[in-house]
Amino acid sequence: MAKRHRLSDLERLEIVRESRRGVSAQVLGKRFDVTPRTIQYTVRKEQMRKRDSGIRTAQIGTTVTPEELRTFEALLGRHGVNSRSDGMRRLIQAANGILQPDEYLTDELKGFRAALNRVGNNVTQIAKRMNEANNKGIRPPFGQASLAQMRSLTGFVLDFADQVDLLVRRRTDRINLLVNEALKELADGEE
Repeated sequence: MAKRHRLSDLERLEIVRESRRGVSAQVLGKRFDVTPRTIQYTVRKEQMRKRDSGIRTAQIGTTVTPEELRTFEALLGRHGVNSRSDGMRRLIQAANGILQPDEYLTDELKGFRAALNRVGNNVTQIAKRMNEANNKGIRPPFGQASLAQMRSLTGFVLDFADQVDLLVRRRTDRINLLVNEALKELADGEE
């Protein structure tokens, strides 16, 4: 049985570098006198090593307004975080708890949507009665009952808007609390 070539550390680094440049495992295998599977294993092992050791290899960037940046830096300063990178890193690590879908909010909004559909149907019926009367050339029947119904619908829409606003404020407050906790942990050195 023929003895296989054993890769040196320098050869492994070159394989990883060439693989990133897009050179195929077959080409690299021929160049280093190993199988394509060995090349794939070498590249995968390096990826696992970087992931397991926490080596940071990816970057993110975002464009913000000057006001947003000042607000973010002030928040970091309040929590004793001296670096935007550290603040962003901690927020990304805590994002699993912050960016979770809110089932309660979803259920509430479904209920609000159904109620708003009922209001829309009522307004449509009033408009239909007024159009029918107008098409017949008679004065639309808009008495005290219709006026009371319109006032009731208006009140409902205003209450609805207040409830949605309150719901969103509660959700925003919860997210702010989670963000503040994440930044406090960063400032305290906990990860």
